[in-house]
Amino acid sequence: MTASGSTRLDRLFLPFSCLRQILAFLALLGLVACGGGAGSGGGGGGGGGGGGNGSFTAGRTKYVRTDATTEYFQWINSHWVVYNAATKRFFVTDPYSNHVMVIDAASETEITAISVPGAYDIDDTPDHSTLYVGTLIGDVYAIDPVAMTVTKRYIASQIGPSGYSTFSAVVLANGRLALLGQAGGIPGVDGSTAVAIWSPIDNSMTLYGRTNSMNGIPLPCGSQMGNIGGFSRTVDRTKIILTSIDSDATLCEIDELSGQGISALTGASFTMVNFRTTPDGKYIIVPGYPGGANVYDAGTLQALVQFSVSGDTSTASGFFVGPDSKTLFTPSTTIIYAYNLATQQQTGWLPNFDVQPTSGGSGAGPVSGPNVQATDGTGLFMGPLEEGVGFVDANVQRTGAVGTQFTNGYPVPATGPASGGTHVQLPVPGPIGSLSAMFFGSQHATELSHASGVISATTPAGSSGPADVWTFTTDGGFQLLPEGFSYGPTILEVSPNMSTEEGGGTGYVFGYGFGPAISNTVPPSLQISVGGVPAQVTAFYPLAYGIDSPPFQLQAAAYTIPPGSSGSSADVTVTTGSGTTTAHAALTYLPAVQQFPLAGSTLAQGIYDPYQDVYYFTDTTQIQVFSKTQGQWLSPINIPAPPGASQRLWGIALSADGTKLAVADIMAGVIYLLNPANPGSVQTFSVNQLDFTTSYPVGVAVSDAGMVYFTATTPGVSGAHGFYKLDTTTGTVTDYGVDNPALLTDVFLRTVISADNSRVFFNDDGYVFYIDTASDKMFSASTDPGCCYGDYDLTLSANQTQFEASSYLYDSNLNAESYFSLNDREIQTAFYIYGAKLSPDGTLVFQPSPNGVDILDGRVGNLLQRLSLPVALSQNYDALVGDGKDNVLIAITGANGDGVAVVDLTSVPTPARLPFVGRSRYRAKRLVPWGRLRLGSKEMKSTNSNLRSLPAVPHIPPHITTPSVKLLPRPRR
Repeated sequence: MTASGSTRLDRLFLPFSCLRQILAFLALLGLVACGGGAGSGGGGGGGGGGGGNGSFTAGRTKYVRTDATTEYFQWINSHWVVYNAATKRFFVTDPYSNHVMVIDAASETEITAISVPGAYDIDDTPDHSTLYVGTLIGDVYAIDPVAMTVTKRYIASQIGPSGYSTFSAVVLANGRLALLGQAGGIPGVDGSTAVAIWSPIDNSMTLYGRTNSMNGIPLPCGSQMGNIGGFSRTVDRTKIILTSIDSDATLCEIDELSGQGISALTGASFTMVNFRTTPDGKYIIVPGYPGGANVYDAGTLQALVQFSVSGDTSTASGFFVGPDSKTLFTPSTTIIYAYNLATQQQTGWLPNFDVQPTSGGSGAGPVSGPNVQATDGTGLFMGPLEEGVGFVDANVQRTGAVGTQFTNGYPVPATGPASGGTHVQLPVPGPIGSLSAMFFGSQHATELSHASGVISATTPAGSSGPADVWTFTTDGGFQLLPEGFSYGPTILEVSPNMSTEEGGGTGYVFGYGFGPAISNTVPPSLQISVGGVPAQVTAFYPLAYGIDSPPFQLQAAAYTIPPGSSGSSADVTVTTGSGTTTAHAALTYLPAVQQFPLAGSTLAQGIYDPYQDVYYFTDTTQIQVFSKTQGQWLSPINIPAPPGASQRLWGIALSADGTKLAVADIMAGVIYLLNPANPGSVQTFSVNQLDFTTSYPVGVAVSDAGMVYFTATTPGVSGAHGFYKLDTTTGTVTDYGVDNPALLTDVFLRTVISADNSRVFFNDDGYVFYIDTASDKMFSASTDPGCCYGDYDLTLSANQTQFEASSYLYDSNLNAESYFSLNDREIQTAFYIYGAKLSPDGTLVFQPSPNGVDILDGRVGNLLQRLSLPVALSQNYDALVGDGKDNVLIAITGANGDGVAVVDLTSVPTPARLPFVGRSRYRAKRLVPWGRLRLGSKEMKSTNSNLRSLPAVPHIPPHITTPSVKLLPRPRR
């Protein structure tokens, strides 16, 4: 990567493989092809023309884009969505965006999104007055469905007498909750080892199974029960339903009151995880691969009947049952089949719709269609899928032979003027039935025909913006292409949405209809203006997702941000040959950066000294001193090199009382200690002969008493420790026995100490822990990505309440609170560099990128603002420095770190106070021995090799790692 960085748009644009090449080739022939997606062709004959004035026969079937970021099909979860009868709203979880989406059933529109970090599983109380949400973080949240606000957060460390980290929560009959323990390894493969029954009223808990730190009552599920995969409750809420994630295929129920269990070996193997219960509570239905459905008595678990069904019966199945408990629906990619449960005969079918995911992976639910899990009782079903939710109207069920089986597709062109009249071609793989009608939004297309695998039509007039494209055939088939056509250009997002007033950085506009999908040449008609000022369009990305079969024809354009006035917000306007659209107040200007170059320097890390009111920066052989108040560089502090050693000063830290400055020399293998008030006297401590190999100190933290806590890299050597304490009074080094990741990027390891000197925080590339300085005892975070699946960043807020590490957010006890979250558009242009900082009160995270700063909510992790800077930030080690007093940051700049810039973020809005903060009854600070230890450490190996960390959250941008120091492994003599 260069200092300026490249985006995923650049990285993923070439090659576009099937879609781009085939479209381009057939465009030369005057045709278009490659409908995309998997699935068989139609079942309705050769096709041909059609009248084109047929009725809209999809009923209330609809796709609603919510900007969800979870790949739902990769997770085992029977409770993504709940219908709340009191409010007539659907509530849908999206763990990767940290939200619960609220959808109005009558209008089928999104009302709002409730911030719930890691929201995973949702259920409501019998009286529908409260919703409970289990999370990937391990906490449980309570939501008022009327007010659509969080009322309580139950922290994992406060659940039960000893703490309990949960994925899923379902509500039982007496008001208690059944909690599925967090899964280890790969959740969809390894499953959970415990389930608990917990009272949110008195905090009592009964544990079944085991966690990393507790052993409970053995699961009463038979001798062959493996780890837990499927999890739910009976309809009457008196029993917990569990299925094994392993090949033993155990189906189990645990009585809430007695704790007694019954179980059955079903023979259904791994498909057990996608069981369904009938609304009347009588039956449990399990997919039987291949091609079957197995029905069990919900009271006794006796097998009642097995019968053959069409549709997907693998672990990617998505069975659902009608509200009268008489009809079983079994979806495939293209068709939803309907069966009478009493006769086991097919009674009808419905077309399914196909929205392709943005990534692959094994299926634990429907891949491209909705995972239907809730109904409003009127025949309208709903479930989540790629970037949104899908409504299925069972009232328009077809009978007779199955009709045309459409897959996904892409109209060409995908844009035209709002006046209509655009001739559109839509490729379709395989034969289709005779065309009945085509709709753009709610309006009929004209001149509808089909020949040689291509549907042709002329667009009607429409409202500016995106329109769903519907195609109907006389055999009952239909195809839905959500937001498949854009009347004029459509702006979905302007990112960055902030710039310093001098401009000059790169901006991106995401949307539809910016140009043709077959070339990355900037279209001649594409224009962008900011506040009425024309901006230079520098790049065009016709397929912004960079994959062959994207869910939408998302496009992007890059432009150079023009100057503006600090404090003002400007409209961003996109103009094409099809029209013009404007995003109002889409770009806000902040004060200009102040740059202070330092020729020849290679700055790595900085620290603010509140006693001297200066900043110290590590350079190659000296400490550079900068005064923001005076606006200039001051005389540097010289650091004498050890005899015969080369120097590269790296990590730097100041004690809370300001009397001790610790510096790591990553080349010389030493740590320096000095008093900044008397910098002429420097102590030097050799620390390069540690454990069994040569070590190099990297990050440092220092206490008032002169204890230096440091991290060490051992390039090319695995199994070596990397976390230590140096007593500068005696020269003694304490080894904490935790392996470093053994990667060349370990030069980014760092550490920080609390202001009261009581805790030292470390991040082992995803394994997050702190050391209690009084006892040298180690405490692990409640949740983290695990080494080595995270990143190296960490930062502690000045008020000591918030901590960030590896893109996760914690309180100072390392109770996980959330993680960073970006939507599918924002992540396309995001690469991070090291040096994240928290605002003094911890409400904001400032995450640097090669040419800007992402500003995230420091409590819930969502991206709030993205700032473009006219200067490149250093990728050496630690790009940002805060003073702990305000939101004015010092950024190390340049590819080599040869200067700094003052970045004033004081005008960035602070997020509102969270409504649930302080409302948890059990918020008292409790330290929990989670039993989660660093994989590979001696302590881990000697205790339990089966303990696992959670997988990294995929919607966190990767960090660029191009440090200015290269180390070669040296064998210890």
